Amino acid sequence: MSLLNTLSKINKLILLLFSLLILTACGEGDSSNNDTAQGSGSTASIDYSKNAAITSASIDDSQILTVNFQLVDENGVAIINLVNDDLRFTVAKLTMSANSNLTGNWQSYFNQIEQPGVGEGTVPKLQAMQENGADGVLVNNNNGTYVYTFNRSLNEMNVDILSQARIENINLTFKPSLTHRVAVEVRNQPQAINTTLDWIPETGKNQYDGIWSHNIVATQNCNSCHGSLVAHGGSRVEVKYCVTCHNIGSSDANSGNTVNFKNMIHKIHRGKNLPSVLAGGKYSIYGYRDTEHNYSELSYPGDILTCNQCHAGTASEDKAQIITKSGDNWQEIATMQACGSCHDDVDFQTHLGGQTDNENCNSCHQNSAIAGAIADSHKNIITVAKAQFSANIIAVSQTMAGQLPQIQFSIVNPLDDDKPYDILSDAEFTQANGLSRLSVTISWSTLDYINTANQGDNASSVQIDALTNAVAVGDGSFIVTSKIAIPDGSTALGFTATGSGAVVIEGHPAVNITAQTGQQAFYQAVPLTNVVSYFSIDEATGQAIARREIIKIDKCLTCHGELSLHGGNRTDSIESCVTCHNPRNTDIRVRDVAQTPPTDGKDEESLDFKTMIHGIHAVTKREIPLQVVGYKGFATHVYDRAFPRGIGDCTACHDNDSYSLPISETALGTTIDTGIDREDPNDDLVVSPTAAVCSSCHDANSAQGHMELNGADFSTNQADLDNGLVIEQCSICHGAGRTYDVKKMHPIKE
Repeated sequence: MSLLNTLSKINKLILLLFSLLILTACGEGDSSNNDTAQGSGSTASIDYSKNAAITSASIDDSQILTVNFQLVDENGVAIINLVNDDLRFTVAKLTMSANSNLTGNWQSYFNQIEQPGVGEGTVPKLQAMQENGADGVLVNNNNGTYVYTFNRSLNEMNVDILSQARIENINLTFKPSLTHRVAVEVRNQPQAINTTLDWIPETGKNQYDGIWSHNIVATQNCNSCHGSLVAHGGSRVEVKYCVTCHNIGSSDANSGNTVNFKNMIHKIHRGKNLPSVLAGGKYSIYGYRDTEHNYSELSYPGDILTCNQCHAGTASEDKAQIITKSGDNWQEIATMQACGSCHDDVDFQTHLGGQTDNENCNSCHQNSAIAGAIADSHKNIITVAKAQFSANIIAVSQTMAGQLPQIQFSIVNPLDDDKPYDILSDAEFTQANGLSRLSVTISWSTLDYINTANQGDNASSVQIDALTNAVAVGDGSFIVTSKIAIPDGSTALGFTATGSGAVVIEGHPAVNITAQTGQQAFYQAVPLTNVVSYFSIDEATGQAIARREIIKIDKCLTCHGELSLHGGNRTDSIESCVTCHNPRNTDIRVRDVAQTPPTDGKDEESLDFKTMIHGIHAVTKREIPLQVVGYKGFATHVYDRAFPRGIGDCTACHDNDSYSLPISETALGTTIDTGIDREDPNDDLVVSPTAAVCSSCHDANSAQGHMELNGADFSTNQADLDNGLVIEQCSICHGAGRTYDVKKMHPIKE
């Protein structure tokens, strides 16, 4: 090691130790809060991964606020170059709620009056704001610690502001006995930095002394879907900071809507399914320079009833979520602001005699009351019922070319010691009109599914209706036999299947969801989590080879909660999806009869999983939104809604480095024209596999031209690919470790 490197490491260590001596923190705090701060006679370690910490706050006799804070880089080295213009500050008080001492509302001290100019709003509104660091006094101690003194007093408000606050019934009076939150926003750094401190001015105690505070949602829970939640140009990234402005006394004058966090976020996520939107209205917020953000076409990618996707407390804990102190408030404390944000068709002035405040809400919305528990009201009974069913593939036989496969399987109840269902007589599997459905499908080959010679005019799996073809074995299991053989070259196509194949169990039993005994039974379909098993056709070892794993379903479910498609038949299994969504399948059969013809000018669109899923999620990158025609042409799906996180973060879906180039050698070209004979893949027009993937996001003509210059072909056939007449050279530049490695060109987070 060189002397220079040694000295550098020593200097970093000295700075780190010096910072540790300067910065004090405390014992137990909110499990959602990794920010540390100076406590009252107590100490704890600093979490340098957060890069910033407010160490103390104090107020003088004129109610002028001073904060001490520190900033280090990701290596714990002090950042000493901050100037006033790099900083923004907010401060808010936490007022208690009338209906519970366990909840409350933040109220910003710094506000402005926004005049309506565009939109539906007609009256001025109070709107929270920040203090620019340039307005106050900043002292740089040149060791990573800073002292900032605010420009304005918390007890001296502009006369016009106070007048507007009275009109809106907002109390801006400084209350030193209440919990306060001060926040610092640091700009002009490699990453946006927000940090907060909760403290009581009257006593000097802070969040680490066990003071009452209010932390509903952890930023990490938002980021489980959003990746990195950023707003206002990318400088606001922490929920604890957001709520210091987005609170009950802040509104958008242009729309007339509150921007209180609990109202605004609920409404954004319900979007197009808000009762007001379904009735013909819209939900918009006007932002910077009066730009309208219309959320009326958005839809939450998961189940809107899964409140603990964002909220998580000790009673509603989700192992994947971060627990906060107030994370259970959603199910314990009903308020007009929170409940009315999603249920915006409720008129609280007339609701059960009229409600002027939240005082009476819990008299009805609790376990023993007429409306029942809030958590029960937000429970998806279908999701609950889903836990009663589990499929098992016991054996797959007769799988050589020319044979009719036999599949032995069972459906059991995990909640009843895996007791098997009798699918031939139990009510869950015998409901008429397709309400009960169970299917076994067969596909080949796992190197890349094509299902050629499936005796159909598409490349989908062979399906067996298990409810009409199953034979009971006698031990609770059943056997179905395929009517279509594994291809052996004897059909007109002359195709022989090789390698390995897959069997899938899919469908939906039906459950009686009647709440009370004695009522007429009412059955609803319940998605069955699909199960996949692989079998050998002619593997030399006799052992089946599974299809390559690119995506893990758990990653999909982070946002979607549950993936149940095609009438609730295909559920929570990427391995089953790809058997039909393969390189040879397109929507041509249904596009021909589409009730609402697509406007993309195409005769058919690929259903290949690797291109379709990219296209669905790449709205902000594509020039033309992906359009796919669905079941029997009833619907044309236009995918024009933005992905909730950075579009280039491949790890949001991909397992490990499966997004890297080169892609698998077994990946086939993607069909874009099925040719004259839809059953025969030999006359298909295909796109070379790497280009098919990349162009599903990068669909501009210039991007296609770049790919073609580097060996890609957008009008070839599989034979030319197999014979080496088309050679993609993408990996030379974009392969792992190369100059333009995919990992470098995308904002991938690992």
